[in-house]
Amino acid sequence: MLLHALLSALWNVAGVWLLAHGERPLGPTASLSVVGVLVFMMLAYGLSYAKGYQKTFFFLVTLGALSGVFAIYGALTKDVTLWPSEFWRYSGIIINSIAVVGFVWTLFTQLFNVQRGSVDKKR
Repeated sequence: MLLHALLSALWNVAGVWLLAHGERPLGPTASLSVVGVLVFMMLAYGLSYAKGYQKTFFFLVTLGALSGVFAIYGALTKDVTLWPSEFWRYSGIIINSIAVVGFVWTLFTQLFNVQRGSVDKKR
């Protein structure tokens, strides 16, 4: 989830930079406000994971996954001219797919109660 938030923040920073230089952004959105939210999410992910707040972490991961799903849906249904090329459109889909994979992984670990750093030793 940290990777998704980091790549999404970089995507938005690049988009804002391109807009400031008179060029098209990488996708339909480019916002420093979104970058601020993503930085907050990265801090919240790290803190909730490090402190062992599983429910809070799962909630944050769910929010990240929902944002990823909505972005993927938009990339598949919106006008293709909103992206400079198909490469950037599919790059965005791949970046947002990371959030979905992170959610599935977190759900798996929560359902099967996999503890981080612990190994079941049978003797």
